[in-house]
Amino acid sequence: MFDWISNLPIAIIMLLVMSFFMSKASDKLGDVLHILGVKLNIPTSVRGATFDAISSSFPEFSTAMIAVLVFNDFSNVGVPTIAGSGIFNILIIPMLSILAYRGNKIIKADKNNILRDMAFYSLSVGALIFFTYTGSYNAVSGLVLIAIYCAYVGVLYMQTKKHRSVTDIEDVKGEAAVTLEIENEDDMSYGKMIIWIVIAIAVIWITIEGIVQSATVISDGLNIPKYIVSVIILAACTSIPDTILSVKSAKEGDIEGAVANAVGSNIFDICLCLGLPMIISGQVLPANFQQNVGVLAFLIISMLTTAMVLLKKKGATKKDALLMTVVYLAFLVYIIGVATNLF
Repeated sequence: MFDWISNLPIAIIMLLVMSFFMSKASDKLGDVLHILGVKLNIPTSVRGATFDAISSSFPEFSTAMIAVLVFNDFSNVGVPTIAGSGIFNILIIPMLSILAYRGNKIIKADKNNILRDMAFYSLSVGALIFFTYTGSYNAVSGLVLIAIYCAYVGVLYMQTKKHRSVTDIEDVKGEAAVTLEIENEDDMSYGKMIIWIVIAIAVIWITIEGIVQSATVISDGLNIPKYIVSVIILAACTSIPDTILSVKSAKEGDIEGAVANAVGSNIFDICLCLGLPMIISGQVLPANFQQNVGVLAFLIISMLTTAMVLLKKKGATKKDALLMTVVYLAFLVYIIGVATNLF
């Protein structure tokens, strides 16, 4: 569809244009799913880790699927994009959310929710590292990753049931809060929601294909390995919706939802955005452990950094956000070193 994007200037322009429209479509998808989550009375942390995470991570899912179905390059496009996006999400998004938060100077998110999400994130990263080390991805590795996400959703479902039981006991207060939140949203029927969801998904898919084609042309034009372009440029482009959504939540005082979205979207990225393409491809996909080992290591480092900040007994401060920035800059230095053969 985008074969006409064949030279560097057009590729750069289209990368920016497609990223803009992709962001708008993802934003609309997020708004619709947010309203759906409110109507279903799903708790804030659960909503952020599922509905918000899925809507904001659909660009990553589209990238991985297109890498397999269109470009037939899962190793250089799919995996590095998801890994790079994961590092961006777990460091930059919480950092920006902390800085955007307008509440108290000390930020205290629910530690139980953070531990829950970090545990499943660690499990998903560990599984990805193992399968990458084996040298290939197949349907079995895809099923294992999807099983991890299903377990995650199962835990969230149990929390949702518990939440609903509490709201049943505190009926008046709970229903009043949900009704007020729905009234504050642009309420719409379920039929209208479905239409907007289909349109948004279609736009995201089309724009992501254009973004991947543009990134490929940029890679060839600047003589930069496609892997490097994927782990930095594609990862940053596909993380725009996650960033906007989390910063928006933080500005509204929902720092818990902002963090849950960042971590929850990473679990979705690794488990479903990589797991489903492994199954749908119907073939054994090559995995280059030596090429990915540095990025996979930073996935672990970034997770530990963010967990250390958010789990501080006295709470996180805006100064703590600088630590996340330093780690991400170290990651960029590493990638530049790889691109220039310094490492």
